[in-house]
Amino acid sequence: MGRYQRGWLRVVERKQGRMWQFRYYAVDSISGKKQERSKIIGTLSDFPTESKCWREIDRQRLIEKINRPQTDDKLRFRHIADFYLNSDAFNKLAPTTQYCYRHIVNDYLVPAWGAQFAVDIKSLAVEKWLRSLDLAAPTRGKTKYVMMVVFLHAEKHERISDGFTANLESKIDIESSSNYEAVILTPKQTFTILKLMCQPESTITVLVAATGLRFSEVAGLQWQDIDYANECIHVRRKWIDGKTSEELKTKLSRSAVPMAAELARVLLDWRKATPYGKPTDWVFASAKTHGRTPRVGNMLVADHLRPAAIKAGVILKPGQRFGFHNLRHSLSSLLITGQKSDVRTTQDILRHSSSATTIDLYTQSPMAQRIAAQESVLRAILRQPTTRVRIRAVRNGSRVGWRKRG
Repeated sequence: MGRYQRGWLRVVERKQGRMWQFRYYAVDSISGKKQERSKIIGTLSDFPTESKCWREIDRQRLIEKINRPQTDDKLRFRHIADFYLNSDAFNKLAPTTQYCYRHIVNDYLVPAWGAQFAVDIKSLAVEKWLRSLDLAAPTRGKTKYVMMVVFLHAEKHERISDGFTANLESKIDIESSSNYEAVILTPKQTFTILKLMCQPESTITVLVAATGLRFSEVAGLQWQDIDYANECIHVRRKWIDGKTSEELKTKLSRSAVPMAAELARVLLDWRKATPYGKPTDWVFASAKTHGRTPRVGNMLVADHLRPAAIKAGVILKPGQRFGFHNLRHSLSSLLITGQKSDVRTTQDILRHSSSATTIDLYTQSPMAQRIAAQESVLRAILRQPTTRVRIRAVRNGSRVGWRKRG
């Protein structure tokens, strides 16, 4: 509520007679709006003067109650969850992040904790619940994080007491790291996969492998975004969750993507082949919807990319994760460790906000290159060159001689 308030008194008519009514402002737990509220203190016969009525208010500690975080002991978790999902803070998030957070709140947090009073939720109970979820460790970690975001937002807006979130989070010990390592494709493996695919799946795969575009950005491409004159592709929108969004992941996501002549030729061949080649048509329009929507990514992976990767021997473990995003990782690894491109160029191609993301999260060196690097170290250690040292001879009249060392 911001400032200390004392409230005010007024006399109202009731069936019982004239009564003292104590009025004050409180913030509604659901809407977050300030509302005027009231409480009957007693009749004028009980408290003949205003000063006596104030003494009764002090005795009931009403001033203290209206100035502390509102309804600490009455807000249930579903209230602060709704408050967060309808807040400006939530609306400022990227659409993909909003989708993820809303899914976690509505499908996991509220069903488990919605009926409980927010400040009565205990860390040990949350920890046991998180461990019981049949989810991967990173997803459990994300669920914990979103739960803390909900609490922290309520704390910031004085729905719960200060320090509650930090205290709760510090006591929840849950593993959130993943042992997942992205499958990195060599150029030969990518070529083998391409030979096993038809159109337009092969063109989509070439496009992602060469540019590192996210599939949502590929799906959002229209032919007017392919700039042949300036040899680039403009990323202006994405297609996600069945709708178009112009809010991209980061500011750098809007950077133009380079388009080499070979890639331009591949795209031009596809434009000639597709019945949807108008400037405002989707580059990879769905035939099922007669071009009204683009192709769906998960179906492309399940029906085309993954089967081709299995036939090519890229996927060896049952259930191994593999999708178009692996091509983005492969591009980063190939550029930096294979083609020896500088980090800045690779970062700009992938449109990462930080070079740390490019190096730490996306780039892996192939095993063959690691072995080659190790062999060079072993040669340096174990194969020391033979040197000769000049020495002065002291017998047989020789003045100077040579001796091997090492």
